[in-house]
Parts: sequence; C-alpha cells; structure tokens
Amino acid sequence: MPRGRKQKHKVVSAPEGENVRPSAERYGVDMLAGAEEVYLDLFKKCREAGKNGDYTNSHCTTFRMIQQAVREFIPQNPHNRKFALSGDLSNIFRIKKGRHRICWIASSSQKRVCILYISESLRKEGDASDPYRIFTQMVMSGQFNEAFGKFGVRMPATRTNPPKKPH
Repeated sequence: MPRGRKQKHKVVSAPEGENVRPSAERYGVDMLAGAEEVYLDLFKKCREAGKNGDYTNSHCTTFRMIQQAVREFIPQNPHNRKFALSGDLSNIFRIKKGRHRICWIASSSQKRVCILYISESLRKEGDASDPYRIFTQMVMSGQFNEAFGKFGVRMPATRTNPPKKPH
C-alpha cells in the first residue's frame, strides 16, 4: 500500500440468519470461582512465556483464544442457539476454543453472562475426564444452582432440584 494512505476496512455483514448485537449492548461478564481459576492459570502460563520473550508459545495462544471468547465473542451474542447445549442443559451455552470448552449462562434482563466452566481436559466422548461429562455432573449435582438463581435462568432438573410433577 502506498505510503501515507489509510487502509480501508472492508465492511462484513453477518451471515444470513445470524443475530448480531451491536457492541453498545454487549453483556457484562461474571465468572464463577472454578472457571476464574482456570482462566488465571492460563494467564499466568502466558505471562511466564512472555517474560521469556516466547509470545508464540502455546500457552499464550491458548490464553488469547480464551480471552477473546470471554471478552468479545460471548458478550456480543450470548444467546446464540448455535452454541446451546441440548436436553436438560438447553439453557446453557458452550464454545470450543482449541482444546478448551467454555460453558456459560446469560440473563437478558440483567445484560450479564456468567461463565460457569472452562475445561482443562481433552474431549474424548465416554471418557471419565471428558469435559462435557464432568460439566454435566457438576450441573446435575446442583453445583451451579446459585448462579442459575442469581441470573434468573431456568435450572435443569438436578438430583437436588427434581422436576415438578403436574397435578
């Protein structure tokens, strides 16, 4: 590009059927302690690599992917059904970033997102350390019920919160 000229940015519209929320309506982000612990651990590993001048280290790449998802992608459109889990967990959303999974709930009335879980294990369906299996067990045990209540999100039927029978 010739010197002194500003580069024009191409305007890209959202894919057909995508619901894109303007940045002025981005949701605020909260994080539960377990998710925050994983996030801070990734940050510390990235910072250590940065101190050694290795910004291309996999720890830095991973942290930047997770950070971008948490700060930008999720708050822009937290209710995108493309990222919704199914069945009992249908009010929970998830996204894959590298080897990690990020699971969250969102409140339209509060304009807030709550990151419930950031996985640390590899995805291998049926494996005891499968992140979805671990997350489902956490949800079904009632571990996140307080967050569901605080954000006004319908709780899945858990062992501690059985579904109500019709009269």
